Amino acid sequence: MSTVLKSQRIARIHELLGPAVLLHWPSGAKGDRRKWKHLQLSDMSDDYLAKLEINCNVGVALGKVSDGLVTIDFDQDEPADCFLEANPLLANTLRTRARRGCNIWIRCTDDFPASCKLRNSAGQEIGEWRADGCQTIISGMHPDGMLYQFVAEKPVIAVRYDAIIWPAAVLLPTDATESQRVRGVRENEVVGAVACADEAVVLDNGCAEIKAFLARNDIVAQVAPTKEHQNNSSLFKLARGLLSYETEIGRPPIDEELEFAFDQWCEPAHSFWRPGLTRDDYYAEFLMAYSYARLSLNENLIESAVARAKAAPLPEINGFKSEHARLLAAICRELQKIMGGSPFFVPTRTVGELIGAHWTTVANWLRVLEWRGIIRLAPGEVRKRGMPRSPRYRCGPRMT
Repeated sequence: MSTVLKSQRIARIHELLGPAVLLHWPSGAKGDRRKWKHLQLSDMSDDYLAKLEINCNVGVALGKVSDGLVTIDFDQDEPADCFLEANPLLANTLRTRARRGCNIWIRCTDDFPASCKLRNSAGQEIGEWRADGCQTIISGMHPDGMLYQFVAEKPVIAVRYDAIIWPAAVLLPTDATESQRVRGVRENEVVGAVACADEAVVLDNGCAEIKAFLARNDIVAQVAPTKEHQNNSSLFKLARGLLSYETEIGRPPIDEELEFAFDQWCEPAHSFWRPGLTRDDYYAEFLMAYSYARLSLNENLIESAVARAKAAPLPEINGFKSEHARLLAAICRELQKIMGGSPFFVPTRTVGELIGAHWTTVANWLRVLEWRGIIRLAPGEVRKRGMPRSPRYRCGPRMT
C-alpha cells in the first residue's frame, strides 16, 4: 500500500483519474466554506494545479463535471468486501482509504443515480454513492491524522452503471430504478425453475441468440489469433463484437452469453496461449476487456472520434485561429473519452486525410498541443527523431 507522494502527486492523480476537477483544501480538512461547484475541467490550468503541489488536501469534484467520475464510499471493510466480491472486475479500479472503509472509484459511461446514502438490509447507513454535487478527498491528511492512501493504485475503470451488481448486503442507491442485481435475480428465478425440469434445454435457450449472432457474423473467425502474442488484442476485438451484439438485441449480454462467446473463442485460440496461463486467466481478461470496450467491432476509432469532435463545440487554443488545429484538439478530447483512462494514439496520416491537412502539419500541431498542456505523452512514451511511429498521448488538465 503506497502513500501519495506530494512532489509528483498531481501528475499521478491525473494518471489514475483521467479528466477530473481537482479541489484545493487545507491539510487535514475535508473542505471549508469556499465555493467550488462552479469549477470546470477548463479551470484546471497550470497555475491552478501548481497550488495543489503544496501542503494541502486534494479533493475531486464528482459526477458529470468530471466526465462521469463517481466514488462508492464504504464506511467499513465488510460491505466493501461484499461489493467487490459481487463485482470482481472493480477490484482492478482505483481504491483509496484513510481511517476506515474505502472509496471505490469508477467512471460511469451512461446515466447514473444522484448522490445518496447507502444502506444495508437493516436500513443502517454503510456509506455513500457520491456523484453530482459531491467531492472525495484523494490526497493529503485525514482530520484524524493519518494520510489518504491508495489501496489499489490502478487507473479508474469506465463502466456502464447498469453493469454494477448490488449484493444483498448493500441496498440500491435510492435514486436508481431497476438494478442489475434485481434483473439478475429475476433471470435466476426463471432459469432455476425451468432447470429442475430440463437443465439442458435452459442452457441451450439461454445462448440461442448469441450462438446465432456469432455464426451469422462469423465473429470468432474474424478475431481469433493466428500466432502467438495476439491474445490480448484478440480478446479486445471479441469484446467489441459483443458490443455489436448488445446493440442488435437491445440489452447487455447475460453471463451465460458472455461465457459462451468466450468458450467459442477458446477453441481456435488455445494453441497460442502463454505457458502457465489457464482458461480462467483469459476469461478474466476477456471480462475486463468487455468492461472498458467503447466501440463495436464495426466502428472505426479514429473516424468515430472525428465525427464526435465535429459535432461538439471546438476548444479554444491561445494564438491559433485555424479550425483545423482546434478540431485536432477536439479529436484528442474525444479519443480520450472513448479510451477512458487508457492512452490514445493519433495516426497523423489518417487524421490528416480526415480533416484536410498534411500529416506533417498534424504532427506539428500535436507538439503544440503538448506544449500548451492540452495533451501530454503517456507514461513510458518518449519522442525521438526518426521514430517509426507517433507516441501515445493522454489529454492534459487544460483540455476543455
